[in-house]
Amino acid sequence: AVAAEFLKVRTLRSTWAFLAGGVAASLLGAFILFMLVQSYDAASPADRLNYETADPTVVTMPFVMFFIGAIGAMLITSEFGTRSIGPALLAVPQRRTLITAKATVAGLIGLTCGAAFALLAFADARLMLGDRPAPINPWPQWTDALPTVLCATGIVTVTTLVALGLGALLRSTAGTLTTLGSLVLVAPIFAHFLPTVWQLRLASVLLPNLTPQLAGSDHPYLLSQTGAAAVTAGYVL
Repeated sequence: AVAAEFLKVRTLRSTWAFLAGGVAASLLGAFILFMLVQSYDAASPADRLNYETADPTVVTMPFVMFFIGAIGAMLITSEFGTRSIGPALLAVPQRRTLITAKATVAGLIGLTCGAAFALLAFADARLMLGDRPAPINPWPQWTDALPTVLCATGIVTVTTLVALGLGALLRSTAGTLTTLGSLVLVAPIFAHFLPTVWQLRLASVLLPNLTPQLAGSDHPYLLSQTGAAAVTAGYVL
């Protein structure tokens, strides 16, 4: 069943379109980082102290989460859309086995793609930031980035599984992608318009903001690493 799901996801044209979207998001993040570094170099020493941390994952990974999550969603919504879910159930009569196979494939896609895009964002940062000091450089030593890279990979994996679950629940590609986009792209923006207390409460439990909390890096959110891990587990369950 797992091999069949891998074959299916490779033959979907949408898979490659969503991967291309992830690459485009990475290129956009690299361009924004390049412009920020240029601005930093042109600033006075006093102004440089006011620059925020140039962590490219903040810009890149929410879009990566959406695009890779969409691949996970299409594992099941494409079957509802083409009415091929019936033959799939005939081939694998036990629904739990079928869903487990899809979840396995979705998780592996999230893990591999999440790791690739997180490492790409880290490589961009190391290349462009060089030996520039904090606050603009979030990782003075390359080992400082490992928690962020690992946690970003984990969150992409979780997002892909969440997207699969949404697809199974909504049975609609459009509805699932709209819900996923609202969760990882729209909700973080909406949170900024709330009063400060509610802004932090909502933002702290949103998927894109769990990465810095899990990694234990500098962030304005409310959860400890243990609390962030519990929220992350809650998304999967």
